[in-house]
Amino acid sequence: MSKLRRVTAVSKKDMLVLPRVDKVDVKVRTFLTVKGPQRIEDTLFKRFLLLRVLVLNYSLVQSIPHSIGKLIHLRLLNLDYTSISCLPKSIGSLKNLQVLSLRWCNGLHTLPLAMTLLCSLRCLDLFGTEINQVPKGIGKLKFLTDLRDYPVGDGSDNAVLQDGWKLEELSSLSQMRYLCLVNLERAAHSSRNAVLTDKRHLRKLTLEWTESREGSYSEEDVGNTEKVFEQLIPPHNLEILCIVQFFGQQYPTWFCTTCLSSLMSLILKGVQSCVHLPPIGQLPNLKYLKIDGAYAVTEVGPEFVGCKKGDLVCNELVAFPKLEWLTIKDMPNWEEWYFFDNEEVTAADELGEDGAADIRKEDAPSARMRLLPCLVKLFLHGCPKLRDLPQQLGKDTACLKELNLRGLNNLKLWRTAQCSLRSLLLGIVKALRGSATSLK
Repeated sequence: MSKLRRVTAVSKKDMLVLPRVDKVDVKVRTFLTVKGPQRIEDTLFKRFLLLRVLVLNYSLVQSIPHSIGKLIHLRLLNLDYTSISCLPKSIGSLKNLQVLSLRWCNGLHTLPLAMTLLCSLRCLDLFGTEINQVPKGIGKLKFLTDLRDYPVGDGSDNAVLQDGWKLEELSSLSQMRYLCLVNLERAAHSSRNAVLTDKRHLRKLTLEWTESREGSYSEEDVGNTEKVFEQLIPPHNLEILCIVQFFGQQYPTWFCTTCLSSLMSLILKGVQSCVHLPPIGQLPNLKYLKIDGAYAVTEVGPEFVGCKKGDLVCNELVAFPKLEWLTIKDMPNWEEWYFFDNEEVTAADELGEDGAADIRKEDAPSARMRLLPCLVKLFLHGCPKLRDLPQQLGKDTACLKELNLRGLNNLKLWRTAQCSLRSLLLGIVKALRGSATSLK
């Protein structure tokens, strides 16, 4: 028993039962539960004072004993999916704690003042836990590298506890690598723009707004959220960006600049009010793009690839040069998808299908631009009004291996020239002719 390092405990009824270790010098480092108890006896933490890892996730534990503060060597505390409603003040004594995971703790809504004393904390995971009261001073935790579901507040409350942290409190967290901001509709517009820009270690950023229960937003709310979004300029080294439930009507200007030069993955989910997609076609390293729930978009044109009418420089460029996987889903009002100027498409439509192919091939000024040369997977789901796929999509996507089309009730024609599909999945497609020259 003196060499015991790990303990796995099984609960009996609603109480955690531990083996008797009286009069033995126990040096347990890791403790985890297999079946979730409802209560933990107060002597538990007194028995295992040298614990480094404590895992109580998926249990029915409703409270954590005050004696947890005696575990001064604890490095990781996992309380995911538990029934706790509060954390004891003594948690502030865990000076060596590096990871605190509180995922999906449905009864937990307040973080104690002692949280700001966890000076060694690297990871604070609040994913799925609705926190509406936090202590001021998150900026004191200068070693934080991973902060999931940071609840944003407007900072109007001068009390010690507030409804969320101000964006400005992120300024001193220079080691951040993974950051998720939630409740951004609460954020107040500020004159400071460098909240995220100087985070040179940041790799993944999630920006999330809360959907209005009333179903609509005032002009003031829309204007404020657009200003806040404009200020959240990410650092150049960002690799993954997720935008969730943004209810503004236009994307920030930094979407088409070098701010996203290192971006490899972009997810736009529930962006319901923007009538255009952002001009991201010139992002040099983008490999994965998912657009989900862009309800207001009716057409996707040259602005998507980042080119304006008459821009001769764009003619020689490659749009989405490294994109390998493109998913577009749940866009019920999307009707048109083209890469050339709308005037040329309209003129081509008047000549019919054969004329459309000819004018796009010979007269379209953007025909020299290469499109999606590395695309391997294309998923289009839930776009019932989309009538056609771009002709050039089939000409340039020689690497396309998997085409997944579902819920495209109005899709009529797509002619390809070179792509060799390995997988073709069609579901509720009205008519699709000449969809692949080769299916391996």
